[in-house]
Amino acid sequence: MRQVPVLVVGGSLTGLSAALFLTAHGVPVTVVERRPAVLAHPRLRGLLPRTMELYRQAGLEPDILAVCPPGVSAGHLPSVHAPTLADEHELLGDAGGDGTGADLSPCAFVPIGQHELEGLLVERLRERDCELCFGTEASGLAQDEDGVTVLLRGPDGTAETVRARWLVAADGASGAVRRRLGIAVHGPGTLFRMATTHVEADLSPALRGRPVGMAYLDRPAPGTTLGPLDASGRRWFFATALPADAPVTDGDLLHRLRAATGLPELRARLLPQGPDLPPVMAFPVGARVAERFTEGRVLLAGDAAHLMPPTGSLGGHTGVEDAHNLAWKLAAVLHGGADPGLLGTYDAERRPVAERNAREAHLRARARWRLPGHEDDAPLTDMDRLLYGGVYRSSAVPGASPSPGQDPLDPRTPGGVPGTRAPHVPVSQDGAAPVSTLDLYGTRPVVLIGPDGDTWATAAERAAKALGAPVEIYHLDTDLSAPHGLGPAGALLVRPDGYVAWRAADGPAPAENADAVFAAVLSAVLGRPPVGSP
Repeated sequence: MRQVPVLVVGGSLTGLSAALFLTAHGVPVTVVERRPAVLAHPRLRGLLPRTMELYRQAGLEPDILAVCPPGVSAGHLPSVHAPTLADEHELLGDAGGDGTGADLSPCAFVPIGQHELEGLLVERLRERDCELCFGTEASGLAQDEDGVTVLLRGPDGTAETVRARWLVAADGASGAVRRRLGIAVHGPGTLFRMATTHVEADLSPALRGRPVGMAYLDRPAPGTTLGPLDASGRRWFFATALPADAPVTDGDLLHRLRAATGLPELRARLLPQGPDLPPVMAFPVGARVAERFTEGRVLLAGDAAHLMPPTGSLGGHTGVEDAHNLAWKLAAVLHGGADPGLLGTYDAERRPVAERNAREAHLRARARWRLPGHEDDAPLTDMDRLLYGGVYRSSAVPGASPSPGQDPLDPRTPGGVPGTRAPHVPVSQDGAAPVSTLDLYGTRPVVLIGPDGDTWATAAERAAKALGAPVEIYHLDTDLSAPHGLGPAGALLVRPDGYVAWRAADGPAPAENADAVFAAVLSAVLGRPPVGSP
């Protein structure tokens, strides 16, 4: 029986991202995917700035920007609403900010298709000697206290039993792992049944020179969408809502396409959605979240843990964040720096985020498609708060307030709040482009010290030595300390995923033992008992 540290079941966006982040931490990974290759279907149509930050940390940002140059922005391909594509277009924004403010992130929105992104992930993983097994089915899952045993069947029918210390289930909303574990789901439920196809057609008579990135249309029914597949102007993604018992045929889809475009005489050709896919597919669109994200040594991520409508890229973003949260924790446990109990914080931190994002994606879908009753829905949370203002509360965030309070927070106020993403603060370089304080994070805990914070720096060094858990320490000047909520003698502990774990706004109190305080904080972040305890 072959032994592997981590087995990822599912080789789509979340699974490949999990492998990327794990290999960046030096963890060998085996990925199994039942499809023979990356799915040639765009699905997610762009990366939000926060998602790009995670790929930047893993070194993939240059590859992504080489495919989609920075000059191409969401504004060049706007989202619109109209009765049909030929009618007057209403430009769609988002509630509040759109998450693309230069003062919030060093990254920008990138309009890349998921199939292009997954291709880049595969290339990078092969460079890192990650074991990628396409055309491979996983079955017969069994686990005990020490690991998970899985039967793998390759494309030639050959069977192999693999023993993994941990299994990441990223096999999608219809995947078998969650169902096999008996984990139920809940949530707003299904909005409608959607049929999708790719078409080749000249839609210029309807567009009349107007650019469109995604068109949300009322006809033939609310829930209809059209968007370009490439820059040719002739290849399009078409999706439309269907009654529960409606047939899904080529002729029916062409009839619906003509109604959606407002071109009753339109000539169009349906295209395969991938080498192993038919021209037309149907599936439910809705929002649901698993009752728990962990079961023993199996960890659910992406659509296997939470399904969201495709509006706003929140589903893909949430899955990549799942993978990023998991990676540093799995790496710390496998490298011996953290207690396995640290992985219990994954559910505590990520499930509330998934609940919130599923609810917001559901509301955005209802608003963009003008579904019946959407006018009476709750107000949307602005994207700036969703992407940058969420708060983690778990034992790995010893400094976080136990009370939810106002969550998510306004990211434009001074940052450094325990449980939140550490703020982006530009740092100028002599004769070079500015970098970001976010570039400090990724491999190990980071301690940020105010200009007079030597007491905390010494305490951090001693705690790291006692625990055998290296940290990186940076002294900040006043201009960089203030945006982190630090006084001259303050300190901030940031986890490898860039989330603030603890903050002392200034130096220790007169009766406070800085060494003991920092040792307790670092132990908690790593899920380890305090120094000196049995």
